[in-house]
Amino acid sequence: MTTVADIYSAINELIPFDTKESWDNCGMLAGDPDKGVTKIITALDITNDVIEEAKASGAELIVSHHPVIFSPLKSVTASSPVGRLLSGGVSTICTHTPFDMSPLGMNKGLYDILSAPLGLSEDSMSLDDMGNGLSIGRIYELKAPITPKEAAERAKEALGCTCVRFTNGRIIKHIAISSGAGNSFIHLAAQKGADALLSGDFKHDGFIDAVNMDFTVIDCGHFHTERIFCGLMKNILSKRFPEIDIIEAKSCVDPANYCL
Repeated sequence: MTTVADIYSAINELIPFDTKESWDNCGMLAGDPDKGVTKIITALDITNDVIEEAKASGAELIVSHHPVIFSPLKSVTASSPVGRLLSGGVSTICTHTPFDMSPLGMNKGLYDILSAPLGLSEDSMSLDDMGNGLSIGRIYELKAPITPKEAAERAKEALGCTCVRFTNGRIIKHIAISSGAGNSFIHLAAQKGADALLSGDFKHDGFIDAVNMDFTVIDCGHFHTERIFCGLMKNILSKRFPEIDIIEAKSCVDPANYCL
C-alpha cells in the first residue's frame, strides 16, 4: 500500500522542500510516515473544520499549503489542531514556500486563471528570482493596456473575491502577480518595470507608497490568491497516485466575514 512517506517523496521530487525560505516550516509536520493512504484531502489551511472533514471522510492524509506548525510549539492539547490530527490518526504534509516558488505551483495557477481576463502575454520575467527557475511571483506584459479599475474588476471576478482594494495608479502595461502577501514586493515590482502588483495583504504603508509612486496595487486577499492550491495539488497527486481518492476540502473557506 502507498504510504505517507511515498507521497512525501513524490511531492519532494517535483517541489523540493529544501527550496523553502529560511524562515519557513514545511514538509511532513505531523503523523506517521509509515501509515497507509487510501484517501487524501487537499486544503489551503489545516483548520479544525478541515481536520474533522478528513476524519469523517476517512482520509489518512491532509496535504496543505500553509503549515499547521509554523512557530515552535510549547504544548499540544487534545483540542488543538496538532492534537486533533494525532488523536485522529491523520498525517499532514505542508508545502508552503516551495509551492509558491515552483513552476508547477502558484505562479502557474494564477497565470491560468488571470491570463484571459487581464490579457496577459505568455512572456514573463521573475519578480523575486530565487534561481534555478524558482520565483515568488512573475511580471507579465499585457496585450493591451488597461486602467487600474478595469484590472481590479477583472481580477475580482476571475478569482471570486468578495471585495478588492486597489490604488488608482498609471495605466497598466506590465503587471506583477504574486500570491499571498505581496506588500514587501511593491518597490521591487516598480523597480523591475511593472506598473502594478496584484497580490494580497497589502498594508497601509504599502498603499501610501504606491500612491506616491503613481503605482497600482491590487489587493485580492491572501485567501483568494491562494485557494487555487487545492485544485493544483489534487491534479499533481492524481497523476502520480491514480489509485488514491483525492478530494479538495469543502471546509477550506475564507476565514474572514465582510460587511459590504
